[in-house]
Amino acid sequence: MSSMRVLFIPLAWPSHYMPMATQAWAMRAAGHDVRVAGQPGVVDAILRSGMTAVPVGGGYDLLAGLAEVQRRLSQPASMGAARQLAPEELAKILSARMTPHVKAAEAMADDLAAFTRSWRPDLVIADPTALVAPLVTEPEGIPLVRHLFGPDVSRHIGFPGAGLPPERWPGELVELYKRFGVLPRADYAVHTVDPCPARLQVPVPARLPVRCVPYNGPGVLPGWLHDPPGRPRVCVSWSTTTAVPGLQSPDRSKVADMLRVLAGLDVEAVVTVRDGAAFAREHGDAVRAVENLPLNLLLPTCDAIVHHGGAGTMLTAAYHGVPQVIVAPVPDQSFNADLLADTGAGVSLKAESADAGDIESGVAKVLFDDRTRDAAALLRQEMLAQPSPAQVVTTLEETL
Repeated sequence: MSSMRVLFIPLAWPSHYMPMATQAWAMRAAGHDVRVAGQPGVVDAILRSGMTAVPVGGGYDLLAGLAEVQRRLSQPASMGAARQLAPEELAKILSARMTPHVKAAEAMADDLAAFTRSWRPDLVIADPTALVAPLVTEPEGIPLVRHLFGPDVSRHIGFPGAGLPPERWPGELVELYKRFGVLPRADYAVHTVDPCPARLQVPVPARLPVRCVPYNGPGVLPGWLHDPPGRPRVCVSWSTTTAVPGLQSPDRSKVADMLRVLAGLDVEAVVTVRDGAAFAREHGDAVRAVENLPLNLLLPTCDAIVHHGGAGTMLTAAYHGVPQVIVAPVPDQSFNADLLADTGAGVSLKAESADAGDIESGVAKVLFDDRTRDAAALLRQEMLAQPSPAQVVTTLEETL
């Protein structure tokens, strides 16, 4: 096949871009011309991955918008709790959560449309929450592919372009689509590239499975990782939002709870949160603090991980066959945690109710229960059996 021009559109959040990066590399390695268009919040991550960035939509800070929603919105702790809300209250929460994404699309639309008309891509691959994508694919007749970053929670809860009927779209989004001559529809994508194994996913139309090849940013391998640990090694990771200015992170007191539990066990705890040294000091040699160490370098040496339930962390751990304790602070992450627990490869806890005893029981289970460890190993084999990013390139070349 002749060389294609392929445009990737991530959300303005590095953890959403990183699962795309390996597919972008595969496209470029196959001889295709690749550009990645994103707002300023993700441009550095694009450049650090070695790809060409196209800055768009600089007039709106998506992360600041999400932070504002988080500050003023009281969210249920889990999907189960959300289902118990009155319909009008749930609709209010979902509408508020969509608003920053609508504003991001409004900010990006003109810049991205101008670039698309100039560069004329043959294919667009976009984040499932990038509402701007159909505005540049539909008028130009360009195929659109959604690229998931984890379980398709957008489709599960209802999101424009992910199965949500247009009559339930925010009015501002409908008007934006009308301005670009795009008819609102429930779905636009011809394929959905999915790095999750089937057991970690909800039903997804036109699913195109891809092997998750973890990329958590560039890093340097420290010398202490060259040798096997003398005791079971447990990683503690707690949300990339801790490094995002203005965006509240989940309750970091849970990190202190986790480390107190681990310090009382015969394990080596490695804490990867920002300012981890402050957490580690009180525990001496029982806790090692690291910063800017990609999880895909650390987790192959770990026996377990305790984390918040972010999709990237969960999939990186699953790829390496590491059993997981997820202490989820918000519904999206609780959704991930419950899917993982259903595979048997980990333990799902709710941050608002989990105490030190719950965390200790969870850690003991993932470290010493053979069924849990076997389930994690099986989940890894299922991930390795999925087509490689290079094979997905071939499939897209043949079908588009």
